Amino acid sequence: MGNFSFSYRNRPKSDRIGFGEYLCYGLGDLSFCFIYGAIGSYMVFFYTDVACISAGLVGTILLFSKIFDGISDMLMGVVIENVHSPLGKARPWLFWMLIPYCAGSVMLFTVPDLPEIGRAIYAFISYNLMATVFFTSMNVPYGVLSSVMTNRQNERAILSISRASLGALGVFLISSYAPDMVEWPGGGAAGWQKTFLVVGLVSVVLFLITFLGCKERVGSGVREQQTGRRTSLSLAQGVRILFANKYWFIMLLVNIFYTAMTSLYGMNLYFAKYIMQEEGRNRAMMMCSTAASILVPLLIIPIVQKIGKRNVALYGGAGLGLLGQLLLIFTAERSLLLMYVALTIRGMGVACISATKFGMIADSIEYGEYRTGTRAEGFVYSAASLGVRFGSAFALACIGWVLGAFGYDGSLAVQSESAMQGIRIMFYAAPLVVFAALLFLLIRYRLDKEYDGIMAVLEERHRQENLTT
Repeated sequence: MGNFSFSYRNRPKSDRIGFGEYLCYGLGDLSFCFIYGAIGSYMVFFYTDVACISAGLVGTILLFSKIFDGISDMLMGVVIENVHSPLGKARPWLFWMLIPYCAGSVMLFTVPDLPEIGRAIYAFISYNLMATVFFTSMNVPYGVLSSVMTNRQNERAILSISRASLGALGVFLISSYAPDMVEWPGGGAAGWQKTFLVVGLVSVVLFLITFLGCKERVGSGVREQQTGRRTSLSLAQGVRILFANKYWFIMLLVNIFYTAMTSLYGMNLYFAKYIMQEEGRNRAMMMCSTAASILVPLLIIPIVQKIGKRNVALYGGAGLGLLGQLLLIFTAERSLLLMYVALTIRGMGVACISATKFGMIADSIEYGEYRTGTRAEGFVYSAASLGVRFGSAFALACIGWVLGAFGYDGSLAVQSESAMQGIRIMFYAAPLVVFAALLFLLIRYRLDKEYDGIMAVLEERHRQENLTT
């Protein structure tokens, strides 16, 4: 294998990650989270109240779409492992798919002049083009990028924190200000379309910065360039690797429940509009829910370095999340101030998980190589991102189905008592279940303690391979 060395310690100091590269990497998720945040916060509302599609049909559309989206993630992982480019293994996708991504942003929030069934068919097609094809073909490689930029835990932790903090800024901006942006060009369906044309164009600029500002240093793609030997990975091989990786499976489930929680932020608008009877309070609720995710990841850097990613996710994430949700249940309809405090505490918990989970997924790649002898960044990360798709699918579909089952009708200014009960169930009870599941899963993740020993074994393996090549 030539002179290539797996060890971080043998890389020159000038080749380590600096502040500018951390920032460039994080800007990529700032862009992704404009669309991610819009889907989680407003997709169901857009379909029910702007496109005027029935809530039950919306839930079905989103569930099947997210299943297709999850399958496309797995396929994208195989593509990443088998497409070889001098630009790298993950980076080039951020350049190749720029224009389709921008077009998909506009299509997603467009309402055609058709009967309801026609609008539903368009929603299904446009959602899958954007989420299943365009978003996946950029987001999965972007996730892989952090694992090939470095194999050092501290650097991965800071990459994860940079991504989480700037990604949260994207969610904060779009969830807090999208309704105002929609009203600026005149509101209605045309306002949504014009707003996301602007979002798409801004995304093009941000992705270019990430593409130009990040560098691949480690992993199978770098080995290929060092040795001239190309490797490939079949779907069956990839699945075998995953079944041997218990920490990948835990992070898959963590991703499912984490994403379900962020998708449930969409209930804020329903709660403000119908329970509080003041739609404008949605902005403050979204700010409280998401603002912590901008600052908390930056503030916990020394804590992560001291006690590890898993402990921050467990105690600061699931623990604070449960505390905030319990406070919300007892105060939301009694005290506006305490409701905002509860949403902020819950948001801090979500932020702790967001800041650490990407690094934990990246670490599971080394565990998979340790168990199987095969390193497959693209496939392992794409499979873990299934959690994002399934979590969002489950949460958004449940919102649509529960609201539909309780008689919600988006065309009505005043909802029935039954519909109001459905809104309360999804606002109060659903997040409580999600945080309890996250607590259970994170207790079982122990890779932080095992990682140094695993890396020592892998470095010795690669040293032996170098000697025999």
